[in-house]
Amino acid sequence: MYPIIPGVINRQSTKDFQIDNFGTIPAGTIVSIDMYTLHFDPDLWGPVDPNTFYPERFATKRHPLAWIPFGIGPRSCVGMRFAMMEMKLVLACLLKTYSIIDCGEQTYQATDQLEETAVISPKNIIIRLQRRDEKTV
Repeated sequence: MYPIIPGVINRQSTKDFQIDNFGTIPAGTIVSIDMYTLHFDPDLWGPVDPNTFYPERFATKRHPLAWIPFGIGPRSCVGMRFAMMEMKLVLACLLKTYSIIDCGEQTYQATDQLEETAVISPKNIIIRLQRRDEKTV
């Protein structure tokens, strides 16, 4: 759920926009979306704490803009389709050859430290793989 790049998405409203329980955003206003906060919002990603590893959370249908790692609209990342296809291909090849073995709390604690360069990534992550036809790697 970590956004690909740190920071915010900025867009300019093209017309007046009414938001319930907030007010009106006038045309021409710069609107900023903090992707990190959006991707860890418990109202969007609950009922389990968004910082907890819980893959089942993705089984629930969510608003299409609850996760926008590549941005949105006509100015979104031009490499989004390529990146998504590449991630799916690598994951499919990995899962074809290996099973992922739970390392307990050690795995989850490793993701607490992030490194921000051009992209956001965990400093250390512990993962245990078992070749599907052999012993644990």
